[in-house]
Amino acid sequence: MLEENIKVSIIMNCFNGEEFLVEAIDSVFNQTYTDWEIIFFDNASTDGSGEIAKSYCSKLKYYRINETVPLGEARSKAIMHASGKYLAFLDCDDLYVNNKLAIQVKMMDDNGFVMSYGSAEIIDKDGLFIKSRLAVNRSGSIFGKLLLNYEINMQSVMLLRSYLLENDLSFSRSFQYGPDYDLFMEIASSEKVGVLHEVLVNTRIHPGALTHKKLHCVRDELKSTIDRLTLKNPSIKVQYQGELKSAYAKFEFYQTRYLISQGDNSAARATIKPVIKTRW
Repeated sequence: MLEENIKVSIIMNCFNGEEFLVEAIDSVFNQTYTDWEIIFFDNASTDGSGEIAKSYCSKLKYYRINETVPLGEARSKAIMHASGKYLAFLDCDDLYVNNKLAIQVKMMDDNGFVMSYGSAEIIDKDGLFIKSRLAVNRSGSIFGKLLLNYEINMQSVMLLRSYLLENDLSFSRSFQYGPDYDLFMEIASSEKVGVLHEVLVNTRIHPGALTHKKLHCVRDELKSTIDRLTLKNPSIKVQYQGELKSAYAKFEFYQTRYLISQGDNSAARATIKPVIKTRW
């Protein structure tokens, strides 16, 4: 029997995230909704992240491993300690708006979604506004739309924990860049998804962000997810033929950008040439 002590477990995976960590944690403690816990999973940090996390009250539950593991594995391990009905996520350099949980819990309770997400604002290292990333989809069956435009901001997602347990789902333990894409597209391929158009989170862009260090595996991990889903459910190939063509072309575009960033222009040209006329 699934034990649910609280309403929302907020998963914070951390590897050397001390620079913005106080702001991130405080954005949870400042929520208008109070029935939550933070599952803080320290992925063998060598900075002061652990001491910062442990300075908070018992609503933050601190766990640490002594050897760094891939992000997908770290998230899966953190979820094992959660007890909430719902799971939410927050990286150590990002922020929740103060009514994020209140808005999202109500939507999930009222509509019975197993997953929901919302809009985000992008901020710089000083917390200054850069641009908005507004969710444009409407709630419902949106797998095809996500193939064309994957607009899900990780920090804005909320999941029904029992759905993951009952279907033996979690983040890929081997993926470094796309464990969230892998799980969320799996859910969207078979379930209706709730979409909130309100801004729920502030996502920070800065030179030390982990995402920028993993561009080499973007194409292969995203492609692996879609290959797996179409093999698991062959009807996807028929139902979303055009969307799949565009998605695979976009994956090659990502690889092209990575190759250019490495100065390998010859390989970049060879990668983009077969798909350069594909539209998305």
